[in-house]
Amino acid sequence: MSAINTYQTVSVADGRTGPALNIFYREAGPKDAPAVLLLHGFPTSSHQYRGLIDRLSDKYRVIAPDLPGFGFSDAPEAKSFGYNFDHLAEVIESFTDAVGLNRYAIYVFDYGAPVGFRLAASRPERVTALISQNGNAYEEGLSDGWNPIRAYWESPSEENRNNLRAFLQAGTTQFQYTHGETDATRTAPESYTLDQYFLDRPGNDEIQLDLFGDYKNNVAAYPRFHEYFQKHQPATLAVWGRNDPFFLPQGAEAFRRDIPDAEVHFVDGGHFVLEAHLDEVAGIIRAFLARTLDVAQGEALFGELNAASVPAEAKEMVEGMSGLFGFVPNLGYALAVEPVVLSAYLTVLQSLGKTTLDPIAQQVALGAASRANAAEYAVAVHATLAQKLGAPADVVETIRHGGAFKDVKLEAVRRFADAIATKRTQVSDSDVNALTSAGYDKRAAVAIAMAAGAKTLANTVAHLSRVAIDDDFKEEAKTA
Repeated sequence: MSAINTYQTVSVADGRTGPALNIFYREAGPKDAPAVLLLHGFPTSSHQYRGLIDRLSDKYRVIAPDLPGFGFSDAPEAKSFGYNFDHLAEVIESFTDAVGLNRYAIYVFDYGAPVGFRLAASRPERVTALISQNGNAYEEGLSDGWNPIRAYWESPSEENRNNLRAFLQAGTTQFQYTHGETDATRTAPESYTLDQYFLDRPGNDEIQLDLFGDYKNNVAAYPRFHEYFQKHQPATLAVWGRNDPFFLPQGAEAFRRDIPDAEVHFVDGGHFVLEAHLDEVAGIIRAFLARTLDVAQGEALFGELNAASVPAEAKEMVEGMSGLFGFVPNLGYALAVEPVVLSAYLTVLQSLGKTTLDPIAQQVALGAASRANAAEYAVAVHATLAQKLGAPADVVETIRHGGAFKDVKLEAVRRFADAIATKRTQVSDSDVNALTSAGYDKRAAVAIAMAAGAKTLANTVAHLSRVAIDDDFKEEAKTA
C-alpha cells in the first residue's frame, strides 16, 4: 500500500537573482527510508510522477519538485531570472538542502536529465543511484526532431526562435504523449491538458524558448557527465520508451560505454512511458532500487549462505533438495536458516502436488504468483521446472517472460494466481468466472491459493536474502 501524498511549497534561496523562490513539490513515504528524487522534463511538471510516487512510496521517501518556470513553482519572468540549465540545477540543489535530502537516488527524464546529472557531478557523494527514463546524455541519443532547435543554436535569429513556438502548441504537447503508443486511450487527457495550461501562461513562452536555446550547453556538458559516470560508476538503470521521437534508444545503450554494469530496458512506448506503461516501468524500477538501496538485506542480514551455514536440523532436508535438483538451490540455503520454515515450505509444495491441478498448471500458478511479487529467482525456477516436466516451449517462455498463455486453461490459472497476489487475496467475480469457465472448480481455486501462499513465503525470503539465480535455472541453461 502506498503512503499518503503531501503537496507542499518550500522557500529556496536563489544565489543568482537574490529573491527566494517558492518551489512546489510532492512527497510521500517514510522520512527515514532511502530517498528517491524525481526530476521532470518539458513540457510537464511533477504531475507526471503521480503514479510512480504511488508505486514507490510504500518503501521509499519519494520527492518530486516542479522546476522553476514549471507547474506550481514560481515562474519569474524570463529577462529577470535567466532561464538556463545551470541555474535550474543550482536552484534544485538548494531545494535538496531545504528539504533535507542528503543522500538520494535520482530519477531523471527529459529536462530532468541535464539538471540531475549536474547535481550528481556537483555532489557525487550524495547520489546512491541513477535512473534515466528517456533522459539523454549522449549525442547519438538526439533524433532529427531536434533539428529546428539545432538551427536556433547555430543561428539564434528571431526567425529561428519564432519557428520553435510550434513546440509550445497544444497539438505538439499532445503529440509528445501519444506518439509511439499503440493505444492512445491509455493516456489520460489531463496530463497534456495540464501541461498546456502552464505553457499558455503569459510570459511562459519566453521561458521555454530560452531553455530551448540553452539546451546546446547540455550537449556541451556531456563530456563532464561522462567523466562523472566513468569516475564514480553509479548504479544506473536506463529504462526507455523505444519509440520516443526525440530521444533515441541509442541514448540508453550509450550509458554502458561509461558504466559497463548499467542496466538497460526498453518499453514499447513513446516519450512519456509512465502514462501508458506505469506498472511495467515501476516494476523494473522497484527491482533495481531493491538491489541498489535496500542495504540492510542480503548478506548484511543472512551472512554467507552455503552448506556450512545450514543448521543441523535442516541438513537432511537440504540434502533432499540436492537429490531433487542435482544441487542445492541458493534459496534452499536461505530458507534453511529457520529449519521449521524450510520444512513447512517443502510440505506445502508436496501437498500442492497432490491437488487436482496438473503439474504444468502448478508451475504456472507458482510462476504467476512469483511474477506478481517481482520475484525473479522463483520465476526462473518455475520456468525451468515446467521445461523439465515437458511443457511446450511457448508455455516455458511465457512463465519466464510474462504475458498471456495461448492455452485457455493455463491462462485461467495464471490470471487467478496473479489476482490473488496483486489484489491482496480479494479476487473479483471476473477472476472467478474466468477460472470456472475454463473448466476449473472450487478445488482448483483453493489449490491455486495454496500456490500463491507458498510463494509469498519463498519470495519474501528470496528478496530478503537476495540470493543469486542458480546457473541451472537461467534461461541459457535450457539449451545447455
